[in-house]
Amino acid sequence: MTMVTAAGERMVEAALGSFDAWRAASRLERRRLIDAWLGEVGHAREELARLLTQETGKPITLARGEVGRAEATLRATAEAIGTFGEEAVPYDLMAGADGCRAVLRRFPVGPVLAITPFNFPVNLAVHKLGPALAAGCSAIWKPCPQAPLTSKLLWDTFETARRGTGAPAGLLQLAPSDPVAAEAMSKDPRIAAVSFTGSERVGRHLEQVLAGKRLLLELGGNGAVVVDEGVDSAAVARSLAPAAVAGAGQSCSKAQRIYVHRNLWESFAPAFVAAVKALPVGDPMDPATVVGPLIDEATARRMDEGLDRAVAAGAEVLLRGSRQGALLPPAILAGLPEDDPFQCEEAFSPITVLTPVDSFEEGLDRAAATRYGLRASAYSRDQRHLRLAEASLRAGGVLLNLPPTFRLDAAPFGGVRASGNGFEGPRWAMEGFTEGRLIVEGPAL
Repeated sequence: MTMVTAAGERMVEAALGSFDAWRAASRLERRRLIDAWLGEVGHAREELARLLTQETGKPITLARGEVGRAEATLRATAEAIGTFGEEAVPYDLMAGADGCRAVLRRFPVGPVLAITPFNFPVNLAVHKLGPALAAGCSAIWKPCPQAPLTSKLLWDTFETARRGTGAPAGLLQLAPSDPVAAEAMSKDPRIAAVSFTGSERVGRHLEQVLAGKRLLLELGGNGAVVVDEGVDSAAVARSLAPAAVAGAGQSCSKAQRIYVHRNLWESFAPAFVAAVKALPVGDPMDPATVVGPLIDEATARRMDEGLDRAVAAGAEVLLRGSRQGALLPPAILAGLPEDDPFQCEEAFSPITVLTPVDSFEEGLDRAAATRYGLRASAYSRDQRHLRLAEASLRAGGVLLNLPPTFRLDAAPFGGVRASGNGFEGPRWAMEGFTEGRLIVEGPAL
């Protein structure tokens, strides 16, 4: 059994101490803290965005958008505090409950360990930490190793807010990005819940080593899109192009597999290629850039080699450019069998596969033939087909006439099967960090 390090032990002890104080804080105190954090993130907005771009290669315009989304997430978290935590139970409508009153109250579970990835190092951190703190928990945050300065600055904004509002010291602690130390802390029985966003492989490992512990998982995806006949090819192509390649396709909900009705193939395929080619590729500090580098050169090389493999196996190349270091230009393939890795695994890169199908129903069947279940989309002008898509696409989010990457941060977001469990989004994440308790009061005797 891996033991918690001395530093980890101090963090867990501090998290326990701050939790004992914070769990008793009023909803007003919690909201003041989240509001103050929101203000500090706003003050550091441009510095956060620039650090994010410098460390991860995310194009600066997308980085600014991410920080803006983090502000929206904190704003939604503050608003959720006002309506979360107590639900009336209508005992007066139940036989045998004369004179009784009842409420279902939610109580914080305890210290939380939050583990976040590199692709959205600011917003995904806020999606875990904001609701955990708003629910009355303390938190230890293990950020990704690829963005240490961005993570430290985000934590600094919180600390400034904490000190300004008088919240307990140690309420949110920044842990080193050491996976061995983080796993040891995750196993500690004093950590009440672990919230992880990352790869399916690591998520499944955590399920094994943390059996019986509250574990919230946001894992990988294999986003499928079904395009029906009768839609505007150019318009749908423009809708899907950024969803496939923006930010180098490093999104778990990216459009990876696109199934196109054969009657639309001749117009859609060239329209999609043109729409992708129109998105600027290059220097991530250029505000015009949409597709920047992958997280590192080793990843770009591995994806490029995967393209070589697919082409050697007979894939048709509709678009491909030459890799330059970590910069891999968008690639679009056709003619891949369903068991090809770019069809059945998560690509997490600017690689997209187009496949013609003979009917909308066939597209739905092939889109659903995956172990993943994060996001899926369908485009159609036929309402019957859209209702069929709702019922057929087994995913945590089904987007109709929208790309799979479409997300509003105040709304629920999550996956099923190999893509995780539960929902994030402030109101729903707070449920994951709390436990329900039915309080029933009878008449005085």
